[in-house]
Amino acid sequence: MLQVIKWLSIPILLVNHIVVAQPLSKEAGWEVTLSVNVGYSGGTSQFDTDDDNQVTNNLNNNGEFSGSSLTYPLGRVQYTMNNLNTQFFLGNSRDQISTAKFQYELGVIHQFSDRSKLTFAFFPKLSFLNETWSDPFVENNGRDTTDVRVGGGRISVERILGSPFTLKYALASSSIEDEESGQSQLMDDQEIASLRRDSLYQKFELETLFPIDRELFLKPTVQYTHRNAQGDANSYDQYTAQVAVMLFRDRHTLITTLSAGKRFHQQINPIFDRKQQVNTLSLFSLYSYKRPFNWRGWDWTLMLGYNREDANIKFYDSDGFIVSTGMAYQF
Repeated sequence: MLQVIKWLSIPILLVNHIVVAQPLSKEAGWEVTLSVNVGYSGGTSQFDTDDDNQVTNNLNNNGEFSGSSLTYPLGRVQYTMNNLNTQFFLGNSRDQISTAKFQYELGVIHQFSDRSKLTFAFFPKLSFLNETWSDPFVENNGRDTTDVRVGGGRISVERILGSPFTLKYALASSSIEDEESGQSQLMDDQEIASLRRDSLYQKFELETLFPIDRELFLKPTVQYTHRNAQGDANSYDQYTAQVAVMLFRDRHTLITTLSAGKRFHQQINPIFDRKQQVNTLSLFSLYSYKRPFNWRGWDWTLMLGYNREDANIKFYDSDGFIVSTGMAYQF
């Protein structure tokens, strides 16, 4: 299930997002966007809680392939003040889509006279669609699932002082309801404690925008993520470089994002007697077409994604893909 969550996103909410500075909305008042999406997602990961992956015969593999069809509704409700410079929103956030992030948020956006924008948003600590194994390291026996609760908030300053630079900061916490990591393999209490996964995440991003021509843009981004886990074996620093190619032409929108990074863990994992290092790679592409069949207010989207994590410990290798399409209506 976690593989699916990693790739779920909000494609339709970026359709009307223009790169250049403009008012937050064409008119004051309420706007609602609703969409229904269908697709297929699959991959391999020891932390995928699909039934086919419940039993692992040894810890020197990255799990069984599992795949499933998807049907998911998405939406956003927003209210823009009369000055068109302040907007409140609830639902999926449109500026998260190009990197395949999925979260329901409550937030506010304010645009200043120099066209810079300040966004505050938070998402509650829910366990909706989030689960993992209580003890991922159980061998030759069925692993039990448990809920993962994740919540947090973010702030972003776009086009700082009218410049092409954007700075973002996000803070999130996660907690495992029934944490039993390592209890099937280890006897030492300190070693078991080093595998606890309750965590506080901090993420910093700096991005800019390069116009190639009137319709084509490049958006490079650098990211730093710090995970402070209760178990030091799960604490890490991650460095990521990302570039998005953004094409806006007539009714067509195409955004493709390539991301690569490296993760360094702080302490030796006592199960494998090694300090974990992970190389990450992801490719995400979104195509959107406005007013198919000249249906006013409707949009059609197609989404493709692939991600891979290549670790120096085979157990933590993973890969996943998604293909999805949907229709949305805005009113």
